[in-house]
Amino acid sequence: MKFKQTNLQILFTLALLVGFMLSAISKSSAQSKADTVLIDFGDSSKVTVYIQNEKDAKEIRNLDWNLIMERTANYIDEAHQKNGKVEIEKTTNSTTEDSTKTAENTKTRTFIIDLNGIRIERDDDDKEDRKRFWKRTHHQIPIDFGLTNYFQDGNFGETPTGKPYELRSWGSRYFAFGTMFKTQIGGQKSPLLIQYGLEASWNNFMFTGDNYTLETSNGVEFPEYEYDLDKSKLTAAYVNLPVMIHLDFAEKNKKSLKLAFGGYAGYRVGSYTKIVYHENGDRQKDKEHSNFRLNDWRYGVRAEIGIGEDKFDSGLRLFFNYDINTLFTDNSNLPKLNAFSFGIKL
Repeated sequence: MKFKQTNLQILFTLALLVGFMLSAISKSSAQSKADTVLIDFGDSSKVTVYIQNEKDAKEIRNLDWNLIMERTANYIDEAHQKNGKVEIEKTTNSTTEDSTKTAENTKTRTFIIDLNGIRIERDDDDKEDRKRFWKRTHHQIPIDFGLTNYFQDGNFGETPTGKPYELRSWGSRYFAFGTMFKTQIGGQKSPLLIQYGLEASWNNFMFTGDNYTLETSNGVEFPEYEYDLDKSKLTAAYVNLPVMIHLDFAEKNKKSLKLAFGGYAGYRVGSYTKIVYHENGDRQKDKEHSNFRLNDWRYGVRAEIGIGEDKFDSGLRLFFNYDINTLFTDNSNLPKLNAFSFGIKL
């Protein structure tokens, strides 16, 4: 690779200047915590040497500045072509001994050479800790599609029938999505993981017949509407904080069972009713926003089961949610209704 003579002269001059200033750097670093030496050359280029402390000032003598300048000459054309910067990594081994054992530590310094100068970076333990953390922690955006209903008066497995608040089994839908983090606990082969994050969910309770939700001074009622209703529903929206413990024995290219158990707590951020009917041949929609004496808070338990090939791949899962607290408040004059939902998690 051919390099311009003028630039080579500048680079070798820089090498001499760097050697000349080493003693001044060592003295000045003892007086202050950090020093910066700038060497301008050419029209607008510079070499920056940043000394953080006295120890680094002494270590700078061990750098092979001739090698740095030589590599600068070799790579500067590439930097011009790519309009960027070239990184050169140098790794050295040091050995520390005590009375019981010998440990070998590896220190890595990165020389970043660009058109504006030379910057020296040192890898530290904090960067390694962050790398290890993100290695076992993955971000996911799960989506839940399913159905919803409620149990009455603690009769688990039995939904209300023949009541004005009876729901359509297939018309009442549940939807949720969130931003989640899943962290593996233990080593890389550990089947234990914890999932946590933030979620938004919607329960759409679709009523049978021509009944609709009406809030009165006495509580909440479900009277029949004056017209035949095509649709009558009550929607409650929540922001939730779920926490799940996962047992996952999956390995790459090998499907395995995935189990998860946990709970959630949420706050109701909105609720409304919607009815659809025909009047004089015209399709009408009425929507009303209110709290309808719904509980502001919800909390419950959740279970998941599925199959997948990777611990951080949700795969296809089935889920079940059960609200421990009741859907409506005590002053609604309604029976105790505990909402639940089930479906597919993607």
